[in-house]
Amino acid sequence: MAEAENILVDRLRNKDKRAFELIYNEFFKVLVSYAFRFLDTIEESEEIVQEVFVKFWDKCDSLAPDSSIKSYLYRSVHNTCLNKLKHEKVKDGYKQYVIQYMDESVIPDFREEEDNDLFSRIISEIDKLPPRCREIFRLSRFEGLKYQEIADHLEISVKTVEVQMGKALKVLREKLKDLA
Repeated sequence: MAEAENILVDRLRNKDKRAFELIYNEFFKVLVSYAFRFLDTIEESEEIVQEVFVKFWDKCDSLAPDSSIKSYLYRSVHNTCLNKLKHEKVKDGYKQYVIQYMDESVIPDFREEEDNDLFSRIISEIDKLPPRCREIFRLSRFEGLKYQEIADHLEISVKTVEVQMGKALKVLREKLKDLA
């Protein structure tokens, strides 16, 4: 069996579409079931597995000759699911942050049923920010990146990140002041 897998890995390293198709057909359903253990819906699970297979195809030419395809795919699905869950947790945390702490004078206490409308309004205002300002704000607040990480990621100075965040917060406070 190991020899057959080594041959398959060699074929994948040479971007053999038929070899990829064999792997896809063999593992897709079981990987969706595995992803479903982490996620809420089959649709999300299928999306994750599709994403993993796209990345796998992009990187299969750099597989080590003795790679375990099964281990690689399961680990990739596992990590991608955890990253998705982490991202959702950051988004939920940000929602709570905006509702409770962004600026007490701008955002008063709301009942639960009003939270979704409030959040939609805030997201709408964020979407109206200038592109670079919006991108920096989202990286900071939704992705949880520190200013230095944002600067490195976007290849800009930390000062630019600080200025853009200040601008975003000022604009959002102004646009949302009627909520006070």
